[in-house]
Amino acid sequence: MSQQQPYSTGGSPGEGYSPVLSTLACRLFAPLAPRTLKCRFRYSVGDPFAVSIDLMLAPDAAVTWVVARELLDSGTHRPSGEADFRVWPAVGGRDGRRLYFSLIRPDGHVTFESDLTEVRRWLDSTYRLVPAGSEAELLSWEALEAMLLEVD
Repeated sequence: MSQQQPYSTGGSPGEGYSPVLSTLACRLFAPLAPRTLKCRFRYSVGDPFAVSIDLMLAPDAAVTWVVARELLDSGTHRPSGEADFRVWPAVGGRDGRRLYFSLIRPDGHVTFESDLTEVRRWLDSTYRLVPAGSEAELLSWEALEAMLLEVD
């Protein structure tokens, strides 16, 4: 029996390959009631240390938070993060395994919950694509050096 995966891929393995998880995130502690948003987790081998989290506020408006893949991975097992992004798992309750994450800015913060199992499966797909510890092999150090040394 094949298992459906809640993520898609943007092509074949290589620089343009990007596993994407489209899911829902429930905003917690909202003034009136929790609000559900479409949420997209993205990964690209072009930026192998990072994942992007897109919160779809409207069909044409999104807020994107870029965090370390390792931080999100750690947060699926134990409370992780400090400063502007914190993430932690919860097991049990009425909805089973949940993943909580807070986005923090000087002018406020917001906390969301999502399905931990979906996020974990998606993260596993990124590690099959780029194993932990091999991210630096995909970086173009020469291009980075040229960019840093570029003089106007």
